[in-house]
Amino acid sequence: MIVKSSAANGREKMEGDMKSEKKAMWVVFKMKALPSKEEMRERFQTLYHIYRDHPAIEYKAWYMNEEKLEWGAFYVFRSQELLAEYLKADLWTKEIPGRWGVTPEYTVLDLCAVVSKSLITDGQDSWMAD
Repeated sequence: MIVKSSAANGREKMEGDMKSEKKAMWVVFKMKALPSKEEMRERFQTLYHIYRDHPAIEYKAWYMNEEKLEWGAFYVFRSQELLAEYLKADLWTKEIPGRWGVTPEYTVLDLCAVVSKSLITDGQDSWMAD
Protein backbone atom coordinates (compact mmCIF):
# COMPACT_ATOMS: atom_id res chain seq x y z
CA MET A 1 0.00 0.00 0.00
CA ILE A 2 1.29 3.44 -0.90
CA VAL A 3 0.43 6.34 1.37
CA LYS A 4 0.69 9.87 0.08
CA SER A 5 -0.35 13.29 1.29
CA SER A 6 -3.58 14.74 0.04
CA ALA A 7 -4.77 18.29 0.67
CA ALA A 8 -8.40 17.09 0.50
CA ASN A 9 -8.40 14.65 3.41
CA GLY A 10 -4.98 14.87 5.06
CA ARG A 11 -3.91 11.34 4.08
CA GLU A 12 -5.02 9.35 1.09
CA LYS A 13 -4.29 5.64 0.76
CA MET A 14 -3.62 4.25 -2.66
CA GLU A 15 -3.53 0.55 -3.37
CA GLY A 16 -0.17 -0.47 -4.79
CA ASP A 17 1.44 -3.68 -5.83
CA MET A 18 2.92 -5.23 -2.67
CA LYS A 19 5.75 -6.62 -4.80
CA SER A 20 7.05 -3.10 -5.41
CA GLU A 21 7.57 -2.43 -1.67
CA LYS A 22 11.08 -2.56 -0.26
CA LYS A 23 12.19 -5.91 1.17
CA ALA A 24 14.94 -6.84 3.62
CA MET A 25 17.21 -9.87 3.66
CA TRP A 26 19.22 -11.19 6.60
CA VAL A 27 22.22 -13.25 5.42
CA VAL A 28 24.41 -15.54 7.56
CA PHE A 29 27.67 -17.22 6.56
CA LYS A 30 28.58 -20.02 8.98
CA MET A 31 32.32 -20.58 8.67
CA LYS A 32 34.68 -23.34 9.85
CA ALA A 33 37.29 -20.66 10.49
CA LEU A 34 36.63 -16.94 10.55
CA PRO A 35 39.28 -14.52 9.25
CA SER A 36 40.36 -11.72 11.58
CA LYS A 37 38.30 -8.56 11.77
CA GLU A 38 41.08 -6.68 9.96
CA GLU A 39 41.17 -9.25 7.14
CA MET A 40 37.38 -9.12 6.81
CA ARG A 41 37.48 -5.31 6.62
CA GLU A 42 40.12 -5.53 3.90
CA ARG A 43 38.01 -8.02 1.95
CA PHE A 44 34.86 -5.92 2.35
CA GLN A 45 36.77 -2.85 1.19
CA THR A 46 37.51 -4.53 -2.15
CA LEU A 47 33.84 -5.52 -2.56
CA TYR A 48 32.24 -2.29 -1.38
CA HIS A 49 31.74 -0.82 -4.87
CA ILE A 50 29.81 -3.88 -6.07
CA TYR A 51 27.05 -3.30 -3.54
CA ARG A 52 27.16 0.49 -3.52
CA ASP A 53 26.63 0.52 -7.29
CA HIS A 54 24.14 -2.38 -7.47
CA PRO A 55 20.76 -1.06 -8.70
CA ALA A 56 18.69 -3.44 -6.53
CA ILE A 57 20.34 -2.63 -3.20
CA GLU A 58 19.25 0.39 -1.18
CA TYR A 59 21.31 -0.35 1.97
CA LYS A 60 23.72 -3.02 3.15
CA ALA A 61 25.43 -3.51 6.50
CA TRP A 62 27.96 -6.23 7.20
CA TYR A 63 28.44 -7.82 10.63
CA MET A 64 30.71 -10.38 12.34
CA ASN A 65 30.12 -12.67 15.31
CA GLU A 66 33.52 -14.10 16.22
CA GLU A 67 32.13 -16.30 19.01
CA LYS A 68 29.73 -18.12 16.64
CA LEU A 69 32.22 -18.16 13.72
CA GLU A 70 29.75 -16.41 11.49
CA TRP A 71 29.39 -13.19 9.61
CA GLY A 72 26.81 -11.81 7.29
CA ALA A 73 24.88 -8.83 6.10
CA PHE A 74 21.55 -7.09 6.33
CA TYR A 75 20.25 -5.80 3.00
CA VAL A 76 17.42 -3.50 2.05
CA PHE A 77 16.26 -4.06 -1.53
CA ARG A 78 14.35 -1.50 -3.57
CA SER A 79 11.56 -4.01 -4.35
CA GLN A 80 10.46 -7.63 -4.12
CA GLU A 81 11.10 -8.03 -7.86
CA LEU A 82 14.67 -6.76 -7.61
CA LEU A 83 15.35 -9.04 -4.64
CA ALA A 84 14.03 -12.02 -6.63
CA GLU A 85 16.31 -11.09 -9.56
CA TYR A 86 19.29 -10.72 -7.20
CA LEU A 87 18.71 -14.22 -5.79
CA LYS A 88 18.79 -15.67 -9.34
CA ALA A 89 21.86 -13.73 -10.50
CA ASP A 90 25.37 -15.19 -10.83
CA LEU A 91 26.62 -12.81 -8.14
CA TRP A 92 24.45 -14.58 -5.54
CA THR A 93 24.39 -18.14 -6.93
CA LYS A 94 28.03 -18.49 -8.04
CA GLU A 95 30.35 -15.60 -7.16
CA ILE A 96 29.50 -15.20 -3.47
CA PRO A 97 29.64 -18.93 -2.58
CA GLY A 98 32.83 -19.26 -4.66
CA ARG A 99 34.47 -16.27 -3.00
CA TRP A 100 33.74 -17.43 0.57
CA GLY A 101 33.71 -21.21 0.17
CA VAL A 102 30.26 -21.53 1.74
CA THR A 103 26.68 -20.98 0.61
CA PRO A 104 25.00 -18.42 2.87
CA GLU A 105 21.72 -18.95 4.67
CA TYR A 106 19.20 -16.15 4.24
CA THR A 107 15.82 -14.96 5.38
CA VAL A 108 13.67 -12.50 3.44
CA LEU A 109 11.81 -10.06 5.68
CA ASP A 110 9.14 -7.40 5.35
CA LEU A 111 10.68 -4.01 5.98
CA CYS A 112 8.91 -1.83 8.52
CA ALA A 113 11.10 1.26 8.85
CA VAL A 114 14.66 2.45 8.30
CA VAL A 115 16.48 5.12 10.27
CA SER A 116 19.80 6.41 8.99
CA LYS A 117 21.64 9.27 10.63
CA SER A 118 24.23 9.48 7.87
CA LEU A 119 24.74 8.28 4.35
CA ILE A 120 27.93 6.33 3.80
CA THR A 121 29.04 5.86 0.20
CA ASP A 122 32.73 5.03 0.65
CA GLY A 123 34.09 1.83 2.16
CA GLN A 124 36.84 3.61 4.09
CA ASP A 125 34.26 5.65 5.97
CA SER A 126 31.96 2.72 6.71
CA TRP A 127 33.54 1.28 9.86
CA MET A 128 31.58 2.24 12.94
CA ALA A 129 34.58 1.73 15.24
CA ASP A 130 38.18 0.61 14.92
